[in-house]
Amino acid sequence: MDGDKKEGVSVKEIEAFAKKHRFEVFFCLAFVLACFFTFVLWGPGWSIIAASIGAILGVLLEGKVTHMSKMVFSFVFKQDPTVQLVLGIVSLILAIFLPPLYFLILGLHGGKDLAYWAMEMYNQSSRK
Repeated sequence: MDGDKKEGVSVKEIEAFAKKHRFEVFFCLAFVLACFFTFVLWGPGWSIIAASIGAILGVLLEGKVTHMSKMVFSFVFKQDPTVQLVLGIVSLILAIFLPPLYFLILGLHGGKDLAYWAMEMYNQSSRK
């Protein structure tokens, strides 16, 4: 084997990627933790029920879900970076101990977006 051929990814490359894509990395980590710990602590049934309830509420209350999400994200981004880090850590801890809450939020946003895109496509097809 070649001695100067390196394999893998360096820590510096991982840090650069995480800084560039911090939201994607955070959400993926939270979803992986929620998925794993829903099997360990709760059982998948509760998360499926929470996601279904969230989807139903997201379809029925599309505007409220959008407003709530904007308020939460604007609150988080108005905080100092240290407070944002603490809120992120608390959120990851919630993903570990309350995974159905994450699936409820996923269902809310999924139902909201499903209703939005269905109306968008319907309006485009009805104009033609």
